[in-house]
Order: sequence, then C-alpha cells, then structure tokens
Amino acid sequence: MAIVGLWDWLADSLRFYRQHFTQLALMVLPFAVPFAALQSQYVQNPSEPSTANYWMFVIIGLLMQPVYQGAIILYMRAQFKQQPWSIARCFQASLSIWPLLFTVVAICFALVMLGLSFFVLPGIVIASRLLVADLHCVLNKSSPVEAISASWRQTEAYKWPLLAGVIVVAGVTMIPVWAVHHWLLDINANGIWVFANRVFGQVLEAFFLVFAYRAYSAMNASAE
Repeated sequence: MAIVGLWDWLADSLRFYRQHFTQLALMVLPFAVPFAALQSQYVQNPSEPSTANYWMFVIIGLLMQPVYQGAIILYMRAQFKQQPWSIARCFQASLSIWPLLFTVVAICFALVMLGLSFFVLPGIVIASRLLVADLHCVLNKSSPVEAISASWRQTEAYKWPLLAGVIVVAGVTMIPVWAVHHWLLDINANGIWVFANRVFGQVLEAFFLVFAYRAYSAMNASAE
C-alpha cells in the first residue's frame, strides 16, 4: 500500500469525524465527564498512594471503554450501511457484547503497555497491529483470541502504513492533550482547565477508532 493511500484514509477519517462530531461526543461524554471529575478529585485531594490511584483509574477506564467504544463502532457501521441507528440503540447493542470487548481491550492494553516498556517503539508497533481487533470483536462477534489473531493477520500487509498512521493520529490527538495537561499542572492552573482538557482528550481519542474503522474497511475491500 502506497503512503498516498494512507493520507486518503486519514482524510476520510477526519471528514467523518468532523461530520459526526456531535454524535461521537454524545457517546463519549457520559463516560468522559465523570471519569475526568474523579481524576481531578484524586489529583487535588490524594488519599491513596499515586501508584494505587493510577491502577484504579486504569481499571475504571478499561471497564468503561468497551461500552462507548462498541457503541461508536456500531454507529459507524450503521452510517456506512446507510441504515442509521439511534445512539440509544448503539449502546444497547454494545452492552450485549461488553464481556467480549472488555477482554479484547484489556488484552490489547496489556500487550501495548508491555511493548512500550521496551523503548516505546515496540508498543507503537503492537498498537498498529492490534488496531482492528476491537472491530473484529464487535462486527464479527469474534472471541478475544480470534479478534486479536485476525487483526494481527489482516494488518501484516499494511504494517508500515498503519504504523505511520498510528503515529500521525497519536501526534495530533494524544500528544497535544498530554502536553497541555502537564503545562497546566506546571503553572498551577485552575482545576477546571485540567478537567476540561481531560474531557476534550477523551473525545479527541474517538478519532483513533474512526481511523481504525476506515483502515478496516479498506483492508476488507482489498481482500475481496
């Protein structure tokens, strides 16, 4: 796959994200707002060791993520099939597959974190190869092992463009939010700004899922 194709994927993803920003935000915000509020409360009034806080937030995040992530995937499928679903219907269907998707999300998180512990790049490579595991789980009702294996196989022929894509998407979503967060802490900014930045970051991360769906659709089309 030429790098030109990657830019097409990114452009298509950005177009969809902008056109459906309100709907995507409505699916993320019910989880992002209370999660960010909880984080802000513990940062300002820590009652537990920071390591314990970190893992508490990781676990809460892993429990919440499959709910809205599954809903977003189902929403995108309905849009591309031109058979729009309501947000409520997307969440209802997402809850029915929560156990499977939670397992996929948790395993992928563990594998990426393991990779990041080895000089960062291996973690990014793993993230790019597992990019569509969630989609296989939700759209094909694959078991966690099947979904992860299918993602690894499907991305083999596209591993370098996908790696570049993940780096680009992270560069325009996660890294700026992370940088602003640390800057706000350094200048002792009002907690509301830290809270708002966290919420904005969660909404922005939905772009990752849009890019993953675009890549998944293109890879499937090429295989036919």
